[in-house]
Amino acid sequence: MIRIFLLTILLALCAFSGYSQNNRGKAERPSWLSKSWIERTYPTDNFISVRDSVYIKKMNAGEIEKTKVKLDKDLKEELANRISIKINTVTDQQTRQEDNWEDNKQTVITKTEFSEKLNITVSASFQFKFKKDFADKRYQFALRVIDRSVSATVLIDKAEGLLKNCIAEVEVSIASKSSSSLFDYENKLDVAQQYWESAIWLDPNVNHTKYSELAVKLSGFIQQVKEMDSEKKLKEDQGRVIAFMQENNYSSAVKLVLQLEIIYKNREEINDLLQNVNTQYRQYVLEINNRQRDSPLYCIDVMGDFLSYFPEDVTVLKALKKVEGDLFANLIYEAESALREENLNRAIQKVRDLDKIRIVDLQKYKQVKRDLKELKHTVVINSLDKKWLDKQYTEGWSTIQKLIADNARLLEDEQIMSYRKKFGKKCKKRDMSNARDQMPHKFSASFGSEFRYNPTEAGNIFTAQPVYDVVSGYTAYTGAIYLRRIKESSIVTKGEKKFDKSKSNLIGLKYSHLDFTTNRMITDSEDEPMHTYEDSEGWEISLDMYRNDFWHFGVGMRNNGAFSWKIDFSESNYFTTFGFQIPFKGRRSCIAFKADSWLYQSAESDLFFQLSGGIVWSPLFGRIVENRKSISNKYNSF
Repeated sequence: MIRIFLLTILLALCAFSGYSQNNRGKAERPSWLSKSWIERTYPTDNFISVRDSVYIKKMNAGEIEKTKVKLDKDLKEELANRISIKINTVTDQQTRQEDNWEDNKQTVITKTEFSEKLNITVSASFQFKFKKDFADKRYQFALRVIDRSVSATVLIDKAEGLLKNCIAEVEVSIASKSSSSLFDYENKLDVAQQYWESAIWLDPNVNHTKYSELAVKLSGFIQQVKEMDSEKKLKEDQGRVIAFMQENNYSSAVKLVLQLEIIYKNREEINDLLQNVNTQYRQYVLEINNRQRDSPLYCIDVMGDFLSYFPEDVTVLKALKKVEGDLFANLIYEAESALREENLNRAIQKVRDLDKIRIVDLQKYKQVKRDLKELKHTVVINSLDKKWLDKQYTEGWSTIQKLIADNARLLEDEQIMSYRKKFGKKCKKRDMSNARDQMPHKFSASFGSEFRYNPTEAGNIFTAQPVYDVVSGYTAYTGAIYLRRIKESSIVTKGEKKFDKSKSNLIGLKYSHLDFTTNRMITDSEDEPMHTYEDSEGWEISLDMYRNDFWHFGVGMRNNGAFSWKIDFSESNYFTTFGFQIPFKGRRSCIAFKADSWLYQSAESDLFFQLSGGIVWSPLFGRIVENRKSISNKYNSF
């Protein structure tokens, strides 16, 4: 019995504990959750109330907090609907077109997806008369109540403030004669009217006199803006856009619309016009792509122009990638074929075409570029080798210089630089020679032989008796070197040869060897000798001069006997000579006939007179290149 009694007491305690815990889990709900309480406390004639709940039993604390925020937002939207606040339904339409071109017919598969979202245009905060939240273990509750009259007044105040601000903006636009914000003004007038309509619905007795005055005033100002010249200009530009589209000049049409979009911000008609241009431009581009399949580069250019204005257009972007992919594969194949055939010009053209399009396979493209570079190098080396063998040194040098100018990395190419050095040496030598050929010679030499008549005393030149039967003399051999003082430079070209015909004065030193063994005795009518020489040879040294390469002057000293550095001046004869020469100039020398008259005497002898004539050969030498440094700098590495 005792055991049964104790067990009964224990069961009773457990039942009481469970009941207590159950009562503690169920919090007492507030009275404002009762519909009758709400209708009694906040009648619908003066108030608007919304109430809602969300099931939260299996949510954690973070999820419950987010649900609470969303519930508050939903109740505000519900209040907006209750008071007839205008809801703008913004429809985002995304259109995907898959083009199927078969038998020149276009089949367009279109899938349209719509997403709708509510955007409450009234930005006024609700003036809540009653705002409560409550949660138990299962539900989150919320109640929101607003006062009709108070909310109506707030909306009217908002409408009046919006109109006042807009009127100030319109007055500025009228003063500056700008209608760029016309759409914005019209939109603000519409929003203010929404405020007013909602306020009237909430409280028909709300004071809206000031609102009406401001609305009428703003409407008048907006009409003035519509009548501005800028609006007329806008209409004209819209017509120009349409004309551009009719002419298929869509690029100009887009540019003009984008300009209008900047000038006339947020204008609905401009946005519509831009959308229309986009649609027609896309259709035009796709038609071009269909008709011009044999001209893929042209299609790429057309689609590229379109995407420069509308880069997010999926349809055209997809078509462009397909054309570029097909063209890339074709050009890569043709470029590789040209490289295998070593057709350099064709390979270069194909690589240039590749550079104009999107690179689909970068590895293949890089390989083709490397192969082209190697082929170019091979062709260049072969060309330079041929020019070297053909002695086309100038062409070879010019080719290398152009290559280096286009690609400085060739300075590190040993083969190219080797040819550059070889061609440079030849060209430098040629330029030096050409420059030297344009300059007159600075020096001249003279080698000749002349016959000199036996001397006669100067006083007996015209009275000598008896008359000579035979006139005789001796031979002199001469050598001289002169400095040419150029008076008038003249280089004459005949064929490939250049002749120095420059007029000059000469001054130099002359040595003559006298061969008395060639002397012929002068006899009178009785065969008696008249003149003899004790020595078989003699010599002369003189300062010799020519003027204009014709007139000859000289002064010097004559000695009989062999030449010796030890001169016996007491036995020397001193002379002066005057004459002329008749030169026959060649390329680098001249041969001349010359004749001279001589006067000479020693310190102890009488004055003697003598005549001479002979032939001389005068080679020219010693040309100096004045621009040698500039030529060397041109080929600076050589």
